[in-house]
Amino acid sequence: MGAVSGGAWLLTLADKGVFALTMMFVLVGISHFAKPEKLEAMIPAHWPYRRAMNYLSGAAEIILGILLLFPATRMWAAYGLLLLLIAVFPANIFVARSKPNLYNISRLFFQPVYMAWVWFFCLR
Repeated sequence: MGAVSGGAWLLTLADKGVFALTMMFVLVGISHFAKPEKLEAMIPAHWPYRRAMNYLSGAAEIILGILLLFPATRMWAAYGLLLLLIAVFPANIFVARSKPNLYNISRLFFQPVYMAWVWFFCLR
């Protein structure tokens, strides 16, 4: 990350984008553990293992988010996050249909933005 110039660390735009992605995914991942009932409400009630799915996706967000920071693991972490975002998209559709409000509907539009963000800063 970055280069040293005149004793100060200079972060490139890509470095800043990766760091912001890491912070976002780690914080969202932590929320899966801090408020599990909120995120489990996005999973249809008839699906088995809702708590396990919530914790597994939260752990994946934290681990993959951290792995973005390291050039050696960035590509694999980015692909993992793209797959995770695709996998959880049905939950966003479910919550937007079952509890339609601005926040729940907006999640449908932000998911592709997050995917583009991952691609732009980690894979292109």
